[in-house]
This record gives sequence, structure tokens and C-alpha cells, in this order.
Amino acid sequence: PFLTSIMNLRNKSPKKSDKMEDMETDATPDPPVLPPAGIKRPKMDDVEPGEVDLFPDVDDDEEESTPERSPSPRVRSQRQCAEVAKKKIKTELRPGETRKEEAEKKIQSGESPTKEDRECSCERSDCPVTKTCCLGIAETCMGSRPDVGKLFVHLSKGEHVCKICYEQIWTNGRPKFDHFMDWKGGWMNESRCAPSLKAFIQDQLLPFWLQCNNCAKFRALPMDASTPTPSQIVAFVCENCEEPANSTVIEASERSWITTVAAAPLLHNSPALHYLAGDSYYYDELGMSPMNSECDEKKAMEECSSRVFMAPFNLPHETSIAFSVRPDCMEHDETEAFPEFSVEPAPYLALRNLIFALWTKNPFIYLTPRECSSHLVCRGLGRVWMLEEMKRVFDFLNIKGIINYGILELPEKPVTSIGKSTPEVIVVGGGISGLAAARQLRGFGVDVKVIEARAKIGGRMQDDWSLGVAVGCGAQLVTGILNNPIALMCEQVGVGYRALTEGCPLLDATTGGRVDAKVDRVVDEQFNAILDAHGHWRSSVQDAEDGSLYEHLTTIHEKLLKLGAVKWTEAEERVFQWNIGNTEFSCGAKLDQVSALHWDQNESLVQFAGAHALLTEGSSEMIKRLGEGTDIRLNCPVEKITWGADKKCTVACKGGKKFTADSVIIAVPLAVLHKGTIEFVPPLPKSKCAAIKGLGAGLIEKIAVRFPRRFWSSLVKEDGSLDYFGHVPADGKKRGLFNMFYDFSSRGNGKNEQYVLMSYVCGDSVDIVNELSDVEVVQMFVDTLQEMFGDESIPEPTGHVVTHWGRDPYIGMSYSYVRVGATGDNYDGIAGTIANKLHFAGECTNRFFPQTMTGAYLSGVREAGKLLENWRSKE
Repeated sequence: PFLTSIMNLRNKSPKKSDKMEDMETDATPDPPVLPPAGIKRPKMDDVEPGEVDLFPDVDDDEEESTPERSPSPRVRSQRQCAEVAKKKIKTELRPGETRKEEAEKKIQSGESPTKEDRECSCERSDCPVTKTCCLGIAETCMGSRPDVGKLFVHLSKGEHVCKICYEQIWTNGRPKFDHFMDWKGGWMNESRCAPSLKAFIQDQLLPFWLQCNNCAKFRALPMDASTPTPSQIVAFVCENCEEPANSTVIEASERSWITTVAAAPLLHNSPALHYLAGDSYYYDELGMSPMNSECDEKKAMEECSSRVFMAPFNLPHETSIAFSVRPDCMEHDETEAFPEFSVEPAPYLALRNLIFALWTKNPFIYLTPRECSSHLVCRGLGRVWMLEEMKRVFDFLNIKGIINYGILELPEKPVTSIGKSTPEVIVVGGGISGLAAARQLRGFGVDVKVIEARAKIGGRMQDDWSLGVAVGCGAQLVTGILNNPIALMCEQVGVGYRALTEGCPLLDATTGGRVDAKVDRVVDEQFNAILDAHGHWRSSVQDAEDGSLYEHLTTIHEKLLKLGAVKWTEAEERVFQWNIGNTEFSCGAKLDQVSALHWDQNESLVQFAGAHALLTEGSSEMIKRLGEGTDIRLNCPVEKITWGADKKCTVACKGGKKFTADSVIIAVPLAVLHKGTIEFVPPLPKSKCAAIKGLGAGLIEKIAVRFPRRFWSSLVKEDGSLDYFGHVPADGKKRGLFNMFYDFSSRGNGKNEQYVLMSYVCGDSVDIVNELSDVEVVQMFVDTLQEMFGDESIPEPTGHVVTHWGRDPYIGMSYSYVRVGATGDNYDGIAGTIANKLHFAGECTNRFFPQTMTGAYLSGVREAGKLLENWRSKE
């Protein structure tokens, strides 16, 4: 809250385009804004009635007498239209007339001089008696001398301007007057904040302070030095390293220094400009200078290779994207971590946006504070303060996994400190969530081991290359590539993926051909109407009793048919059952087991954008690279975990091996927790057990078959694309049997082509892979295709892959779903940490992105951050 008075007491505005209309039509002045208790209030009594104060400097002479008051809500200050203000600049002065002469005329005519006309002096008790002019632009500059508050203008503790130099700026005909007036006009075009003299000095005149690479001391550049570039900042070496550090630099390093600032320090040429160029924001309200002239945003964006799969900021009038942030707002976690910026967040936003933009521009190299500091360009001692604060912001973003995630070469020395001692951590489970947690912890310098029950890492992310193409036995689809960490890791390690096209041809097993387009459209509208009605029921009925999703959908379906007196044909019913089967696939279970109230609890949350994609080269290389360098113990099934709040944890494996650690991350599938394969001593809390029980362990099995020719080529679009097609069964009871077929065929030049189709079984049909042999299952696969392509003679398969996840004692499932009577809170319940000792990761702990490898990966990153936060707090 101490920053309120510094930033001219203004509100943020997300849209610059509405500036003129808002200011011209708002005829009623807003009430004045009062700063929180202990913050000095700017005087407004010297402003002419109806006149906007263009120089809102903070006066200090009433600091001691101003009574404390409780914080009051911020409201928009009444501001003058920028166009009107520009006209005033052009007409208010006659040629050759100085502002002092104008002020004298006002006095003679009985008018009160504005604050701009008065002497603006420093009388702060926390400033030194001997003050030094930091500009020296006048030949008769006062330099350094004792002052009782009449000769120097206050900018900050350590930065003052003598009255003579100050007059060089605002007096007509003096050296800096034209510069000031040009800046003033440009500022009012780009900002809602009044263009004060102090803001001009801060933004245009104060020297740049750079840190010497040899002695680490800050030195001020000459007044006429141009804006330093990142390379110049990195290479800077001072002339005399023996010279003592300036005492004002030490003061500016203190966190409270910012409370002494009269005009906010603003960043120049921030990397965030590359993503925020345009008319969406007022830059100064994001902590950036509106006067950026050395940044070619368009060219920079064209050269940014990551822009096709990463977008750091959610912009106005655009759909929100997961893993993007609003550049003008602090997230809840940020406000919790940095409460001092909750009232005026501009300095924090400037630093966070700079760091996040740098990471997004080049997510292939581990970002360091040194790299960030080279792009932090700011005039005056404000840069010293911001560099100190940037360390805190960087650590926060790094620990949270907002930056430096994926598969990067880890730094030799951690860039985020973990404290005096190093924790020992054991990760139980070598799937993507466990490997993600381990890699993040290694980046922080933590001693970590991964214990895996099976003979290989990856968990449910396994590839089979026996058919000549990558068949993902588990996860292989990426739901939204924009900002998705899975897509980023593919880019980082060079693993190929292909965006899936829209459009899904439906083939009817009864007719042996395509489903009639009219039937498809009618059923699609009916199913969407059912979902809309179901959603309305959930939102409008208070304390609605939960039930099975299947019962609710079919009941609504029957009521809609009755209300509309619709004659529902057999063909339409078959397509309707296909939609039910597709929903069962998305849940991984029969719909009579799925919660009607909370089956899609994460759909209202922000998701990843962009096209869905297929990992055409599988996930094996990604998993391998994710685990590189980590101490991984294979073939070590965990049988018991002993834990306690005040003692180390012990992990006992089958065969007698034991490991001890300060904390344990349990990253095993939900089905393993259901079976109680791992004994916890003492037992897990009842709330944790209830959360685990409330989620179901969904199961689907995959079947992939290779053929000697692509007999389904008649479905290929004109552009040559075909990614999948649907199977409408003749019997609704078989809706879970090969509901969709995915074309995994190689996309080469015609040589050594492999023609592969992949499908799955789920719901009532999932058990056939255990009841029948693989050969029998494949024959059912071929028979189904023969029904769909009635005029084709389906050739004999030349290879196949059939999964058996349900049999695997260390997997036992595909992905989780919300059972009847449970809610999305169950995901959070499983994710909860126990006594800062037991952490839980996996897709079943991520309510935002459950059922996906993305959600599993992010849960590992999340737990690594939570563990480190707990350890740093303890230290």
C-alpha cells in the first residue's frame, strides 16, 4: 500500500482506445482519492476550480500534521481530455513570455498561481541536510550544499534538483524547455497521468546507473549518454573500481526507498513491448515509459520463433488462454506473495511482465536474473531499487514454474537459493509427473531420487514402434498447443507433432457408408441442446441432488423429443448413441458411474488454446530427455512409506531396499492409491482417503492395426488431410467399441509408407481385451471396418498393437473421472500436502487439467515449487 501516493493515485485502464470518450463525457468529477494510513496526501487546494493540475507533485510540509486515516477504495481521478490539454499547451504562452511572467500576470489579475508556478522544494526529514543536484544542466548549478528545504526539489531520497536547474526545464527559452514541451505533448497522447515536471526529469533526464562487472558497484553514466542496450549493460566496466560506492545507491537498495519517490521510475524498451504494442494499454500504468522510441515491436515479433506456440499475455477482447497472464493485473498468488503492491501494482507488473516476456521469447535457454537485469533499463536510482525487487519477483516466478520449465540445460549453480541446507527428496513414481517434479527440484539444487516400480520410466506415456510408426499406448494427443508445456517440450527437444484438422466423417455400420448429413446435423443440434439444458439445470437448481450423467442426459433427451413432438428415427438414435460413446471416452468410464453435476468441472476454467495435436514421433524421446541426469531407481516397487511431522520419511521397497528423505512426492496413478498397494505409517488422514475414493479410475484400451494399403482414402479431404473418422455402431450397446479411428499412417514421400489405424475400447466394451486374445480383438477391429466400408474388401492386417493397462499392477487405469457424489474439490483434496512431508502429484491431483499428460506434468512442477517454498520458509 505504500506505493499509492507515488503513482499519482491513478487507476489502471485496460483500453487506450476509449480514453477520449471516457474523459470528454464524464462531466461529474469523481471524489478525491485518499491514500492509506501513513501515506502523505497530495495537496489539491492550489488548483484552480475546474482546472486539471498538470504538475501533481507530492508536498511534504503537512506530513507530521496529517492524521492517520483508514484505507479508502481507489476511484478514477477526474482528468482532462488529452486533446484539450494539447491545445492548452500551444495557446497558454505568448511568444517570448516566461511562466514566471505569466504567473505575475495571474497575481495582478487576482488569480491564484498554479502549483507549477510555485517553488517546489524538499523539506523531507529523511533526506540528508547536504543535497546534491543530480542534473547539473545549468552553468550556475548549485552542486552540493547544505539546504533546509528551499533550494532543492525532491525526486527521491538521494536524488534532488537544484532550483536553478529546475528552472532550466519549465522556463520558456531555457535549454530544456522545448524538450519538456515535446515530451509533454507525446506523454498526453500515450498516458492518462498528468505530465509533471518531476515525471519528465525521471523519464528523460536522470542518469542511468549501471553495475560494474568487475567491482559490482553502481556507477552513473554521463548525462548525455544514450539509452543503454542489453549488451552494453552486460559488458559495463567502470573507470575506477577503487572509487567507493555512492552512498545513495546503498539507500536505493532498501525496500522502503520507493516510498520516498516523487515520480515513478518507468522501464524503457521493456521486452514486454513486443507483445503489448498497440492501443490496448497505457504503458505507464504497467510500469513502462510511454516514450519508447528504440523498439521495433513488429520486427521483433516477426523474428520471435516461439510466437506460434507461446503467448504470455491475455489481451483485451481476446479469449483468455491458460498459462497467460493479464499484463495489467496481479494474480491471486502474486497478491499473496507481494501484498505491498496490491494497491499500486505498476512496479511489480513492470518486473513480472519483463521477466515473463523474456522467457517467452526464448524458452530454449534457462533464464537467469543476469539476463533479466540486462533488459531492465530505467533512469535514476530507481533502477537500483528495481534490480533488488526483481530478484524477489524472479524467484517467485521460478519457484511457481511460470518460467524455466520443460527440458532445459540446468545451470551449474542454482539461480534461486534454497537456504543454508539442502533437502533430500524422494519421488515415488517415474511417470511424467514424477520426472517433472524431480527435474524442477534439480534445477533448484535439491538432492532428489526417483523410485520406479517398473523396468522403465514414463508411466502411461509409452510408445510402440513395431508397426513402423509411433503408437502411443497411453497419452499421445495434446489438447491445445498454445502455451501447452507438452508442445513446448516437443519444440525444446525436437520431437515432431502435427496439428489435427477439424471435421470428423461418420460412417454407419448399418448402411456401410457415410451418415446422412441431415441426420448428423439434427443429432448434433439435439445433443448440444441436451448439454445446454443440463448446464442450465446445474446452474439454476440450488442444492441439486447429484446422479449419474447417463440418467440425466437420457432423461433430458426423452423430454426434448416429447416437447418437440419429434419423430426420432433409428438412424438418428444410432448417431445419438455414438455421441454418448464419445462422451464415455472423454470420461474414461461408463456414464452411469460419472457425476452429473461435476463431470466436466474444469470446463469453466481457462484452457489451452490453439489446435489439438498428435505426437507423431511419440513421447519416448521427451520422457527420456526429461529424466536425463536424475538418479532413477528402476524395479523398486514401494510397499511402505513411514512419515512424521518432526522426523525424516522412510520409503521401503519390495526386496528390502530402504531410502530416507526430508520429504516424499507420491506420483503414482489413482488406481494404485485405490488398491492400497502402498502402506502409509501412520495412515493417511480420513479427508485424504475420502478425496481419493471420490474420484474414479477410468480405463480405455487402445488397438492399432497396420494394413498393406490405405483403403479408407475415399474419406481424405481435397487438401489431402484426414486425421480421424467416427464409427456409428449398429447396436447402441456397442457404442464403446471402436468409437473413433485415428489415421496414424506415416506422411512421407510414398516410400516405405506405413498405413495404420488406431482405435480404442471403453465403457461396457473395455473388458474385451482381457476376455479375448489379441488376435480375436484385432479380428473384431477388422470386422467393424468391413461393416463401415461396405464396398471395400478390407485386406489382412500386417501387424497390430493391443494395450492392457487394466492388467498392469502399477498402472491399472487410463485417467480419472468424478464419481457420482464427488466434486472437483476431490482433485484438490488429493493434491493437499500432509505435514509438509508428503506431497501428491499426477493428473488426478490437477483439477484444472485432469485426464491429460499436460495436467500430470504441471502437477509435478507444482509440487516441486510447493516443496521448495516450504523448505525456504522453514530455513
